[in-house]
Amino acid sequence: MEFFVGRILPYIAAGVLLAGTCLRVIGWLRTPVPFHLTLFPVPVKIFGKIWAFASEFFIFRTLYRHDRVLWLLTLLFHVTLALTLAGHLFGIYFLREQFALFGLGPGASRQMSRILGGTAGIVMICSLGGLLYRRIAMPEVKRLSEPENFLALLLILAVALSGIFMYLPGYHIDLPTVRTYLGSLLSATPLSPPRNAPFVIHFVLVNILLLYFPFSRMMHSIGFFVIRTMLLETPPVYPTPANTRQRSVFAAKKVSPENPASSQTTFNREVEPR
Repeated sequence: MEFFVGRILPYIAAGVLLAGTCLRVIGWLRTPVPFHLTLFPVPVKIFGKIWAFASEFFIFRTLYRHDRVLWLLTLLFHVTLALTLAGHLFGIYFLREQFALFGLGPGASRQMSRILGGTAGIVMICSLGGLLYRRIAMPEVKRLSEPENFLALLLILAVALSGIFMYLPGYHIDLPTVRTYLGSLLSATPLSPPRNAPFVIHFVLVNILLLYFPFSRMMHSIGFFVIRTMLLETPPVYPTPANTRQRSVFAAKKVSPENPASSQTTFNREVEPR
């Protein structure tokens, strides 16, 4: 079991994550979109499109206008998730001494890393608890919720709880050993995982999350770019000139054996004078 969990499961999880994500994105791009889905008013200039993307991706502008409580919970979760991922990356690589790059001593850097990491973890757990409470306590939200919604929240919550558990007094994580182990995975020379129950539980839950990610609604983090691109496409011109492409650039080009002309993306028509 230790061999499978420490040396096989991470590669299975990474492979399923990569392959599953690519297949789903390809499936989205190949799905026929017969007409433009441009959401009016749409920015025309490139900087306007960049702002439309950024405002939705980073601050959830539309959600803010419709539901302030949900917006706050969602924003807190995504911000703390980003901070946690960055903290894992730099904290493990620099052994929590990354703040020494900004002038702090090694001891102060380690203390700062623990404080920030613990705070981000607690805020993430609280935001996830709030999102879960909404799905259980609010009748209109509960009616629209499916088992998959609860499963995703509970799985992420389990990962966060197992991570914050390692911050409790009496539990020590040997970061140099963890860094060596993760480095061995990246170099395709896997070593045995650290013999630390909290770390192993957290690590297994993370791998389960990676396995589940491509098949869950958490893929909205990637599907966002496809959807927003369609909504921000350059709008068609009316009346439509002859020989003008009518289908969205996302439309799949499929040719019917019985009707080869079905692959055409343009049509001609006379515009009657008014």
